[in-house]
Amino acid sequence: MGLQRNPTPRADDKIRAYTRMKGLATALLAAMAGVYVLSRIYEPRYPALGFARALAEAAMVGGIADWFAVTALFRHPLRLPLPHTAIIPRNKDRIGENLAKFVETNFLAPELIAGKLERIDFTTQFARWLAVPERGKQIAQWALDFVPSLLSAIDDEDVRRFIHDNVAQRVRDVDTPLLVGTIADTLLEDNRHQAVVTELLEQLALLFEEHKPLIRQRVRESTAWIWKKLSIDEKVSDNLIAVVDDALKALSDNPDHAWRRGFDDAIRSFVVQLKTSPDYLAKWDALKERLLEHPALKEYLSIVWRDIKASIERDAAAPDSYVKARIEAAIAGIAKGLLDDAAMRERLDAWLRETMLAVIDAQRHAIARLISDTVHHWDAQTVTEKIELEVGRDLQFVRINGTVIGGIVGLLLHTLDVLLFR
Repeated sequence: MGLQRNPTPRADDKIRAYTRMKGLATALLAAMAGVYVLSRIYEPRYPALGFARALAEAAMVGGIADWFAVTALFRHPLRLPLPHTAIIPRNKDRIGENLAKFVETNFLAPELIAGKLERIDFTTQFARWLAVPERGKQIAQWALDFVPSLLSAIDDEDVRRFIHDNVAQRVRDVDTPLLVGTIADTLLEDNRHQAVVTELLEQLALLFEEHKPLIRQRVRESTAWIWKKLSIDEKVSDNLIAVVDDALKALSDNPDHAWRRGFDDAIRSFVVQLKTSPDYLAKWDALKERLLEHPALKEYLSIVWRDIKASIERDAAAPDSYVKARIEAAIAGIAKGLLDDAAMRERLDAWLRETMLAVIDAQRHAIARLISDTVHHWDAQTVTEKIELEVGRDLQFVRINGTVIGGIVGLLLHTLDVLLFR
């Protein structure tokens, strides 16, 4: 028998066991034939050997009959195309269909699957498994070992392009004039912007105070020499500085100043135009496009990704990896949370059961069809070899039993014949 032309270790063990059992059954049949021949030769001299002859004769009949029956399942005995032999090769497609229906009906029926799943506490078992500290470390280490190979497999330019395209799309989707206008409306509501304007004026006054010496110098440099002799330049610069100081102080101290009201009116007019003017919208869109397509932005995104990548790789290689510690802590937290929260476990188990049952129920016909299609596409020899490998060893017991039982029956019949008719 040419079973499993390229057997796996497990299949190889089955082949050896099958071969041993087949050899034993054949050896027993051969032994009975030897006993029969010897008994037949010496029976005239030793009549008691008639019992041995009867036993061996019936044993051969039983053994040969069962050998024929077992062999007829898989091939033609003695290669004779007798009717109702080579049953499995001739009916492999029907066997596949029946096997598929059997599995679908008896193993994949929804009520059977539901009953099995109901007895399994998936979440508790998973949480207990996850709660073992060594498992958390193993998972974290696996994730950390996977990171460098993942990063090396990623093309930097693809990542840069991906980030840029996604950032660009988000920026393009933002209605900038409306957003800016809404923020400005919020600030203008109840004159909230006055505090901002006042702060700006105060900062402007401080800046002006800091640059007063520079203003005096510039005025002096721009004044004719005769006026410098008469110190006119100092009077001009002092008067100019005094005017600006008074203007800034008046603007800062008086929220109702005419200039500030004019500034407010200008801001409100600008906000209205910002939210409604197509020109502003076009300008904003053009500005966004120039910024998004600027080479400096693309280079910046490349630098950011390279820095992130290098940081992750350094952390992954470090003995005290921060990422690994966080993964371990997260795993421990998940396990503890599941073990402490019975309601959450019940919800997860219910969801898992419903999902698995729905998937199995939806696919059980496909699973059955897969079985029948697989058997259908196997050639007859492959089907025969696979089935014979699985059940051949047990079928050799049929041959052995046939030989033994046949011999016992033959011995009993011969004994009755001697007792009753001789």
